[in-house]
Amino acid sequence: MGKLKKARHITFVLAIVISLTGCTTTKTVSISDSNNAVKKEFTVAFSVKTLTNESFQQAIADSIKAKVESNGDKFIIVTAGGQTAVASQVNQIEDLISKKVDAIIINPIDSNAVIPVMKKAKEKGIKVVLVDTPIDKSKEDLYLTYVGTDNFNAGQQAGKKMAELLNNKGKVLIVRGANGNAAGDGRVNGFKKGLEGSGVEVAAEQAGDWSNDKAMQVTENMLQGHKDVDAIFSASDVMLDGILQGLNESKKTNVKIISVDGSKKGVDMIQNHQITGTMAQFPAKIGDMAADTVLQVLHGKLEINAVKKTIDSGTNLYDQSNLTDALKTAF
Repeated sequence: MGKLKKARHITFVLAIVISLTGCTTTKTVSISDSNNAVKKEFTVAFSVKTLTNESFQQAIADSIKAKVESNGDKFIIVTAGGQTAVASQVNQIEDLISKKVDAIIINPIDSNAVIPVMKKAKEKGIKVVLVDTPIDKSKEDLYLTYVGTDNFNAGQQAGKKMAELLNNKGKVLIVRGANGNAAGDGRVNGFKKGLEGSGVEVAAEQAGDWSNDKAMQVTENMLQGHKDVDAIFSASDVMLDGILQGLNESKKTNVKIISVDGSKKGVDMIQNHQITGTMAQFPAKIGDMAADTVLQVLHGKLEINAVKKTIDSGTNLYDQSNLTDALKTAF
């Protein structure tokens, strides 16, 4: 082959190679642009105190799991093992951070104890969402959003209803949740606010630690010094069995009881005239909204600065007047 023909042949081959390479590059960019981002499976963990005899927490967990897995992502759950197992929850969250999960949805047992591990999660780029129990608002930079019932509002509505039931006079006992738990504290503070100006007096209050055994004990203790009480406010339906047992042991009857949760147990007790009412929460809605928010952020469908810091899942008073609806929605 002559030098001129050989040069032309090489030039022709190079042109084909460059042309093919250019086509391949153009096709790759086109695919990337149409998908916006390469699909990735994310791992979302849920940290909760316990699921044992906890239909509320179970409903949250079930709805988070359903949302995450239906989206094609991986779900992990860790349970601290008890209503007051603060150290265990902190250790489990630290373990999740070391495992490099993409997001952690937390229901804090103690609103202050989780702050240090939330700081660690932020440093590692792990997205955090709080459910049911908030932390101090000055720490909002540590989490994407808080999803749950406006606990203060739920308590306030309960307080107003209690004042109405007692004709704006009388004495009431309060069985609180665990000390340091923001959800329980919010409900109790709201309840007291709802009583303001009514003439109804809070005779005594003690922590029931979300436990029936403890709730029975503190109910009996308070009744020993305040036998003339007319009503009891419970920070949660989970303590109602203990409160009723305490009343029974003290031979105290005709006591009006309003609680918070809207559980099937609470609604059944309303139907059986054991308690007066319960402020309903919607745990399945809480879990779904929390998971949906963090998944949208992880998959680039929602900008972080567009996420509301508080998402209220709503509340409603269940009593004898709306039992039909209550039985349909109770968890």
